[in-house]
Amino acid sequence: MKAHYIVNIEKPEHHHVKVTIKLKKGENKIKLFMPSWSPGSYLLREYARHIRWFEASQQNGEILYHEQVSKGVWEIDWSKSDLITPQDDFQVSYEIYCKELTVRTSHVDASHAFLHGPSYLMGVVGENLDKPTIEFKFPALWSKLSTGLKDISEKRDSFLYEAADYDELIDSPVEIGCHETDGFELLGIPHHLAHYGELYPHKQNLKADIKSVVATVARHFDNDLPYDQYLFLTHFVPKLYGGLEHLNSTALQFDGRKLGNRKDYLNYLSLVAHEYFHLWNVKRIRPSELGPFDYLSEGYTKMLWLAEGLTSFMDDLFVYRAGISTLEEYLDVVKGNLDNFLSIPGRHYHSLEQSSYNAWVKLYRPDENSKNSSVSYYLKGGLVFTALHSLLIKKGRSVDELIKLLWKDYKSRPEKGIDRDGVYELVRSLGGEEVLNAFSNMIETTEDIDFEAVFKDMGCELKWHESSAPWLGADWEFAADRALIKSVVLDSPAHKAGLNAQDEIIFLNGYRFMKEDADKLQSLVMIDQPYELIISRLGKLERIEITPGKSPRQLKEITIVDRSLAEKSFGFPVAPEQSRIAQK
Repeated sequence: MKAHYIVNIEKPEHHHVKVTIKLKKGENKIKLFMPSWSPGSYLLREYARHIRWFEASQQNGEILYHEQVSKGVWEIDWSKSDLITPQDDFQVSYEIYCKELTVRTSHVDASHAFLHGPSYLMGVVGENLDKPTIEFKFPALWSKLSTGLKDISEKRDSFLYEAADYDELIDSPVEIGCHETDGFELLGIPHHLAHYGELYPHKQNLKADIKSVVATVARHFDNDLPYDQYLFLTHFVPKLYGGLEHLNSTALQFDGRKLGNRKDYLNYLSLVAHEYFHLWNVKRIRPSELGPFDYLSEGYTKMLWLAEGLTSFMDDLFVYRAGISTLEEYLDVVKGNLDNFLSIPGRHYHSLEQSSYNAWVKLYRPDENSKNSSVSYYLKGGLVFTALHSLLIKKGRSVDELIKLLWKDYKSRPEKGIDRDGVYELVRSLGGEEVLNAFSNMIETTEDIDFEAVFKDMGCELKWHESSAPWLGADWEFAADRALIKSVVLDSPAHKAGLNAQDEIIFLNGYRFMKEDADKLQSLVMIDQPYELIISRLGKLERIEITPGKSPRQLKEITIVDRSLAEKSFGFPVAPEQSRIAQK
């Protein structure tokens, strides 16, 4: 089926986008749908809730009978339409509200328009759109449009694009406005940079470093680039962070005020590497359940440990291998991830497979008990691939070789994804049965992983900090000067005492308890001494006795014991002239 989309933004300050889709009649009934979710972001977001009105008509203006038949589906019925002059050409139009600036939603205001395909473009139920075209109309004061879609405009003042099908159409975010643009070539292929938002002054060379990251990732695939052009689209907006992968582009969000801080800057480049690596791992190498997509219902898979875990292992590693960060800086990031993982009680309750399968109701819907009941497949997944890398190194192999095998497997049958057994077979081919058994155990069970051995085999040692400070096991949030419990750690003193999230602490041993007391609590209480709390719970005062315990040990650092082994384990050969390690 042929389809032509017209996207019209007349008054961006009102945040509305009008979309018109021109189609040709086939059957007497046709259904159009607005996706409920976005590939790569596993939560039903119900984008149809932002539609203000919907209409259907023939090309001559006669109205076609239509009705909404489910939460995101509209049906047009010619048999119920009172037509004077029936025609095959028809169109649907709708207006949608766009005012949520994330990488998985659309945002339109007086300064720009960011259009995320699934959140504003309808599709046709049961129909494969053949090379749909899309035309954008927007205020003349806006001078630029950036997207990964194929430009087929005949004139410089028009913005007409083409996609292979509906999947590609909505997998191509669009930025419109007066944003900054730049770019570079790698292997003769253009890579576009589009930046919206403000940056604090900094001395970083974003273009050079992004190019270094891209070149490093590409080398892991023997420079086999599966695209004709690529777009890095970044929103530099305070307090925002995130990214979403697309077929030949990525949308990123980062606090532009932080680029001058080295640690934050390396974090931004890690985000760039993460989403760019997804170009291969997820958009092409993918769990078999992730495509073709049912955009109205959940797409369950137990393999997000491959999609996001492998990517989370590689992203910071790419920045190190690009010669931008030092080995110590890389290991410091890994230390933070490992320390975070070990502080999550939920790791004992959810395996990686369970965490993946429940992404739809857990990861994107965190609450005060999330850390007690589950674990992130990003976090644990990345650490599991670190452990697999260590196991393979002992066999003279590496995760780098696994990546090449995954890519080879994909190219042999690009129309199909890979299942768990397929990944396991590739791991077995590299490391044998012993490595596979250890890897599958980390994927399928909640058993503890011996990270001491993992890093020892890569020339490193874990150093711990034993604290003598008192600990309650509760996080705080504040309403003005009032101190409330935000969350409680499983099996902590707070948990054993019966404290709940949203409890307000009124008195501690008879004295009024305020925000400043919560900030210095460790200096007010002692380990193994009981204290009386008076709390307000649902408006009712209650007495609770609590006995602080000793703070759990924390991972202080991952030290390099054998530098030669560590560099060999984590490194990727880089010519000396390519190294751009900054002075610390």
